[in-house]
Amino acid sequence: MERTASSDDFSHIRLSYITHFYCDQNNIDSVVSLLREYETFAPDLLDCVEFVIVDDGSPVSYEIPDFNLNLRWIKINENIAWNQAGARNLGALYAHSDSIVLVDLDYALCEDTMHYMAFAPPCGRFFYKIYLSDSEGNRCPGHVNMFFLSRSRFMRFFGYDENFSGHYGREDNHFVFIMRRHGCAMRYLPAKYRAIERNVNREKSYHNLTRDRQSPNYTLLERKKQELYNYGAEHGYSRSFLNFTWTFLSTQSRATKPTPKPCRWWYYLWYWRFLVGYV
Repeated sequence: MERTASSDDFSHIRLSYITHFYCDQNNIDSVVSLLREYETFAPDLLDCVEFVIVDDGSPVSYEIPDFNLNLRWIKINENIAWNQAGARNLGALYAHSDSIVLVDLDYALCEDTMHYMAFAPPCGRFFYKIYLSDSEGNRCPGHVNMFFLSRSRFMRFFGYDENFSGHYGREDNHFVFIMRRHGCAMRYLPAKYRAIERNVNREKSYHNLTRDRQSPNYTLLERKKQELYNYGAEHGYSRSFLNFTWTFLSTQSRATKPTPKPCRWWYYLWYWRFLVGYV
């Protein structure tokens, strides 16, 4: 039976792209232009990818255009400074797929990279960084806060620690620290799959927050590391999760959904998955 767009079933979503923004300037063109760029990707790819956009309490007013994308646009009601941890946790909460990619607004995935992620095997205990390409196409190290990973693994360790919200920095370092200490392995995607830095207008469609190198989060990170060292598993992170309210501003869907291919052998391999442990 062919799927229909009216079906309340999201099993066709293979990748959830999560990004967040805070804009206290003129407009949100930096977000709209990103989504317009992704609209040009191949239709069969866009049919199985969703975009979860989290507005982290922006004080500006705006209207959300119509996009030919699977889209959920959520706004955090409270204006909490540097709430990247909370915004990413909220995005992951509402993702419809286990494969998620967390990307800051000033970076974008290349089309072949998004396709690779959408059709890759389950990440399991691995989480991946993504190489960048510079303006000449040269490979550069990946951004510190861009990850491709399993949503279930993300939730197992309570996502980002929201104790870091309210002050600048170090939530990304702590996230990697916790994941690795609990047996997750960090790798890079194959080198040919990359992301690029966007030319975002930082004067009209960005934020004016100060990156404070004297932030108390630097001391907080060291304290949490020591807690894990002293007390072991399940320590070193607060489990503070979504301590704010939010509103759904828009939900949009593409008119087409891919028809699943028959795979009856999977059903009969349940005992094998029981024996070896299914990731």
